[in-house]
Amino acid sequence: MNIYDIAREAGVSITTVSRVINNKGYVSEKTKKKIQAVLEKNEYQPSEIARGLVSGSMKTVAIVVVDMRVPHYAMTSYIMEQQLSKLGYMVLICNTGEEEKGCRKYLEMLSKRKLDGIILVGSIFNRLCDEHSLSLLNDIPVVMANGKIEGENIYSVLVDEAYGMELATRHLYERGRRKIAFVTDKHTDAASRKIEGYIREMKRLGYDHPEADVYRTPYGLEGGAQAAKMLIEKGYDSAVFGEDLTAVGAMNEWKKMGIKIPQEMSLTGCNNSEYSYVCSPGLTTVNNKGEVLSELTVQLLLDVLSQKKELATLVVLPELIVRETS
Repeated sequence: MNIYDIAREAGVSITTVSRVINNKGYVSEKTKKKIQAVLEKNEYQPSEIARGLVSGSMKTVAIVVVDMRVPHYAMTSYIMEQQLSKLGYMVLICNTGEEEKGCRKYLEMLSKRKLDGIILVGSIFNRLCDEHSLSLLNDIPVVMANGKIEGENIYSVLVDEAYGMELATRHLYERGRRKIAFVTDKHTDAASRKIEGYIREMKRLGYDHPEADVYRTPYGLEGGAQAAKMLIEKGYDSAVFGEDLTAVGAMNEWKKMGIKIPQEMSLTGCNNSEYSYVCSPGLTTVNNKGEVLSELTVQLLLDVLSQKKELATLVVLPELIVRETS
């Protein structure tokens, strides 16, 4: 049964039935009750598409990540999806991969759908989103979780990861470490901010050229193992890692080499992921507060959709979680 049948049975116009279904516009109480009785008798369920055409909203949001298998992305996206679904939004989860082509393909597809908003998770989208892709989204609000792109209708929630690396570097120094390396495994804006924080803190501690102590390695356990061997050869006594999993890879390699942690080698990770507390010893790590990031990202999107006048980039301050590796 459709809206025309309901109107015919109730003896009213289609417009009057639409007003009752969408709770918009005046309808007398007597007529409203008559229409509701017909709706209940026929167990009428209004089309969500029809509702969207009336309200101007399909109550649909896309959450875009490069790889949902990464625990940090999985956790933040899950929290966002749960919050949005409780508010009646349907959520699309998109995995683009780390190539511009894959990102462009997804954004082109999303631009053709009637979305209320898009959330891009991670600063990697600063690199993946080209000018053409973003131009397709001019009419769709975009909120970036821990990334920032200048553009109309693009909003951001950032983690001050430079501050987090300052905390980790200072912590190692205060524990008596003097030869402190930094190991990065990503090519993202967030990774660059982490390096900046490390360099800034090392200079504050009196080191002249800390840039020379920054090393790159592939992300993950194998990349961590490669970095571990190199750091021992170069005589370091500690390291700040940009990601937990890579730090765990280094720690496992040092343990194989018979190096005691933290007595002979100290290290810190970043993300406070499950890797940091299931390993042994437990990994000291920077908690970049993914839960807070997720909640603020959703709230900012809702503020945009409700057309709040005062909107600004939000910043999350991380904290250091001290465990047994330092």
